[in-house]
Amino acid sequence: MFYDNNPAKINRFTKPHFFQGEDKAILLIHGYTGSPREMLWLGTQLHKAGYTVSIPRLPGHGTNKEDFIATSWKDWLRRVYDEYLDLSEAYQTVYVGGLSMGGVLTALLAAKFQPEKIFLCAPAFMAADSRIKLTPYLKYFIQTIPTEGKTFYKEPEYYDCVKDYCNYDYVGKAADLYKLQKMAIQQLPNIRSKVITVLSKSDQSVPFKEKELIDRLLKAPNEYVILEESSHIVTDDVERELVAQRIIDFLNR
Repeated sequence: MFYDNNPAKINRFTKPHFFQGEDKAILLIHGYTGSPREMLWLGTQLHKAGYTVSIPRLPGHGTNKEDFIATSWKDWLRRVYDEYLDLSEAYQTVYVGGLSMGGVLTALLAAKFQPEKIFLCAPAFMAADSRIKLTPYLKYFIQTIPTEGKTFYKEPEYYDCVKDYCNYDYVGKAADLYKLQKMAIQQLPNIRSKVITVLSKSDQSVPFKEKELIDRLLKAPNEYVILEESSHIVTDDVERELVAQRIIDFLNR
């Protein structure tokens, strides 16, 4: 039996969310080291537009570093598949959207299940930090690297909950992200869903040149929302109203 001296806890900032709406549902997928909080504002706007919205918490996220390290890319992808299948059983139509790694997971789901429409928000098919390519080898020697600490949110309660994710770089988990990136890039040509992609020129985590990769590999119909000022969390930054409205317009067509 496994005993954890630092049991995982979830507070109001990192819990999953579900908003009951009409017979069309939307699955929203948060990013690497993130939580459902990243998608909450967008989710509320989609719910106001009449959609049922599900924002699950990916395994190992929004709890603590021990919980995070114990999970892998397989757990994250399986959680997304399961939630999509559950929603598909209950709702006539299910759309899918994701932020960052959530966009990568959305692409993998789309290649497998071909939902009618998907939206990719700052999808992390590429990373600004090229060292991620070394993580599949470095993970055998080191698991975590302390950092100065960073978070996109200012609320003390939220930071207390996610500080484990902000204060360390997780080499083994970054290798999992890199694995997903490579898988998704390989699957981009197989997506037949209609797509809208949100990219920001001010994103410091995903390079804007990723657009060239998407243009080259994605064969499905795709339209862009190009932002000028937003950082990586495009779903909850200074241009979030534009992001939400463009996604709603896309889904309503």
